[in-house]
Amino acid sequence: MKLLTLMSLLLVSLISFSEPTIYALKLDGLHQKDQKGAYDLIIKEAINSKQAYKVEVQVPAYAEKLFGKCTNCCISPANKSPEFYDYGADSVETQAMNYAKIYIYTAKGSPIINSLAGLKGKKVGMRHGLPYGKSFDNAGLNTKAVDKIEKNIKKIDHASIDAFVAYVPDANIIFKNLGLTPYPHDATKPMAVHPDAMVCKNVSGDFIKTFNDGVKALDSSGRLKAILGDGYVEP
Repeated sequence: MKLLTLMSLLLVSLISFSEPTIYALKLDGLHQKDQKGAYDLIIKEAINSKQAYKVEVQVPAYAEKLFGKCTNCCISPANKSPEFYDYGADSVETQAMNYAKIYIYTAKGSPIINSLAGLKGKKVGMRHGLPYGKSFDNAGLNTKAVDKIEKNIKKIDHASIDAFVAYVPDANIIFKNLGLTPYPHDATKPMAVHPDAMVCKNVSGDFIKTFNDGVKALDSSGRLKAILGDGYVEP
């Protein structure tokens, strides 16, 4: 029994010091197959050849599946907020590369809604496949899903929906591209905040420290904000 325990500990130790795989969620502008997205660049510059690693860019559902089965790996972007995930106590959350904030938008000239309670009885637009938090999922709302924020903007203009939820920076970039002022929302009260970090398991402490120190250095130098551009969101 003691020998088996020792061998198990040795195996975990060997796994922890081998090359980790980062399962990156395919998100245009953030993680891309060509690894030229903002988060791809941040990871590359933060680690800066000080640690060996490899990246697999996959659609979100498959990336989650791979992370669930793997050893010595990370998933990005993710965090350990119980509002979004259940990764377990044995996983570690890194320094955040950026933040995604969810806001409730209403039609031009309409009163602001800044709580889930305010959405009760209303038709609420959202996007397919995005997590808005367990509180949103369990609120029993009348939701209508589309594939693009632009479609929710058109729907609210035509009164097909009463409000829609969207992530910033995505929504800010879309409004800017359309030449529109962001529709009414409470900028001081996001519905939820999603730190865009990595969550890792069985990864060496040196790898985590290298990444965290690298992101902090990029932030303090202004390089982080330069990489993120219009996508930068204050904590």
